[in-house]
Amino acid sequence: MYFLAIEVSSIRSPWELDKVLQKIADQVQALEEKRFAFTSVLREARFDLDLCAELPLAKRSLVEGQLATKLPPTDLGGIRICGIDGGLLKKSLRGIELVITRAIATIFEYNPSGRVSAKYWPQEGALPKVKANLYPISRREAEINASLERVKEELKVAIRVQDRHPSELLLIDGSILPQITDQPSSHSLLADQHKEIRSLYDELYTKTEDTGTLLAGIVKDSRSNRFMNLLGELLPHLIPQYPQLAALKECDYRTALKSIYDSEFFFRILESGERSCIFRLEEVIPTKLKVQDTSLTKSKKTVVGFFTRTAKYDYPLRVEVLVPKHYNPKEVVTKVSAMIFSDNETFALPSVLIEADSQARLVERDMDFIFTQLAQRIGHPPNFLKQRRERMPFH
Repeated sequence: MYFLAIEVSSIRSPWELDKVLQKIADQVQALEEKRFAFTSVLREARFDLDLCAELPLAKRSLVEGQLATKLPPTDLGGIRICGIDGGLLKKSLRGIELVITRAIATIFEYNPSGRVSAKYWPQEGALPKVKANLYPISRREAEINASLERVKEELKVAIRVQDRHPSELLLIDGSILPQITDQPSSHSLLADQHKEIRSLYDELYTKTEDTGTLLAGIVKDSRSNRFMNLLGELLPHLIPQYPQLAALKECDYRTALKSIYDSEFFFRILESGERSCIFRLEEVIPTKLKVQDTSLTKSKKTVVGFFTRTAKYDYPLRVEVLVPKHYNPKEVVTKVSAMIFSDNETFALPSVLIEADSQARLVERDMDFIFTQLAQRIGHPPNFLKQRRERMPFH
């Protein structure tokens, strides 16, 4: 990692501040030159490289070796796509954790004429759900608790909507895998809640497979550098094989590799209407098998990922796709990538998720209303006092 640490005697001095900003700008520019030199070489060779050629590490990590692939044109006429998103608000009091969530499914049906009709489930403008945890938990557990409540509501909606509005593609805003950051310790009060979440993921995977629905997660602001780490291990083996990569020997590509996220790399590599190679993420085994017999490999499903640049002036999306058993990952990814292409040049997120976000979003005044209503009913006991950071004088 690269950090620029500069001491300033007085931030109020324009001269001192100017020197600091100039040093930061110089470092950014120097690093940008290295990134540009590195990515320019790979951009020119993106259709020629086979990352998997005779490299066992690549074959274990990648489904295909071609760095970039053009997306096929598609007609969405007659296709139904469902997008799931959830809103979240939380407030920490003394001994009370208030959490408000709302999850909405937006269903877009594309008519043969090109027009789009929208439906919502449970309903447009659905009321939020309010939860209160009355037991003392750490600040870290409070964050986990709020996140798990939001994920739980999103998963329940994603499962149930398939019975009411069957769709060809089900999109979730975020990952379709349980997140490590949401995992409490085994002794936490939240351990049972986390087990419930894992079971809901299993139920969602099974449900989409039973209904024949493709399941994908859109990570809109990915900070992953997993692919860059893999590429750093592969390039020393690839450079001798491809004359197009010889220029990498003359630039400090290792520094560039360490200073760039996957999404930024593919923003520089891909044109609009192209996707990256497909990388493996995880084999999904139902939770009930994990405590019994994990040798039942026929029950496994695979989650793969890729980046796709769907908008000309926006960063690529990181997409995760569930590949049911006996399905070809490349065929599933081809179908999904064709259906999420954006018609907006400046914003890459699929329009069905934009609408789901607008329906699920919660605003701070919703929490203020809940807080006021509770105060009227129970008064102001000691554990209902706001934290000091919210009661600072003169704020």
